[in-house]
Amino acid sequence: MRTACGQVLAGVAVSALCALAMISGVQAQPAPLTVCLEEDSPPLSFSFGPRKGGFDHGVAEEIARRLGRPLKVQWFESENDEEAVPVWEANALLSDGLCDLIAGYPLLGSTLGKPETDKGALPEHDGMNRAERGRLVPLGVLSATQPYYRASYGVIVGPGAKGRQVDKLADLKGLRLGAEVGTMASTLLFRNSGGILADDIAHVSETKDLLPRFAAGEFDAVLIELHRFDNFMRRNGDAPLKWTGYVHPFGVNMGLAVLERDAVLRDKVNLILDEMQADGTLDTLAKRWQMTRVPPVAPWILERLTPGMLNAG
Repeated sequence: MRTACGQVLAGVAVSALCALAMISGVQAQPAPLTVCLEEDSPPLSFSFGPRKGGFDHGVAEEIARRLGRPLKVQWFESENDEEAVPVWEANALLSDGLCDLIAGYPLLGSTLGKPETDKGALPEHDGMNRAERGRLVPLGVLSATQPYYRASYGVIVGPGAKGRQVDKLADLKGLRLGAEVGTMASTLLFRNSGGILADDIAHVSETKDLLPRFAAGEFDAVLIELHRFDNFMRRNGDAPLKWTGYVHPFGVNMGLAVLERDAVLRDKVNLILDEMQADGTLDTLAKRWQMTRVPPVAPWILERLTPGMLNAG
């Protein structure tokens, strides 16, 4: 028969073993993969109260799953003012440890590598307090994964185009073309083929006005970022607008930003993106979120913009 002392010692031993098991279990849990996503960029990513999702969000979920890590999303707001420098803000989010990756990052020579400044300010993000606003963060060297889609411009037509076939921008000659002042789409239309479309373009000053005015019949066709058109049609499914299937040669491949010091993570994600492309997951996610996914085009990184790119199409 056990003595009272023996029972106490046995109980202590069991408790110690339980505590060790609990500690071991905690340690065995993989660290979350934290991905920064823009909070108001549907259909790519959005966080509207309890409604969260988007194509980039789905890609982040799948990458985390295949890495065997839980996903944690750090939502941030991309500032739309003259003082904000998006590439420095992205670097600051990574360099301050707020996330491991940033989804939907443009692969441009000017947005990668060592930044032109040593410090950058953090953008508005979930969990940010007043004391952090304007706080400068020492910046690291930016790298990126391979691309998983291409930000592209497509020609959209309305009833006024009367079913016109569009194989090149010059096919729009004679139609009423809508464009936003100071945008790349406006530049591509204006410069095409030596300016043959210049007299057909009507400009609007407010970005939010173009597609509603187009749907109301003010224009016959527009050239616009396909993800913006996708988002408009999600909310206005009865609008008499249609993508012609035409994609302008100019575009920007999009990948996930990561610090160069996390090259091991970058390489793992590249292998996963290869798998997701091969097994159709990327296209499945795009369909789920009603986004037109244009595959990346080589070269992966756009080092500089040339006059030929602007005159093409």
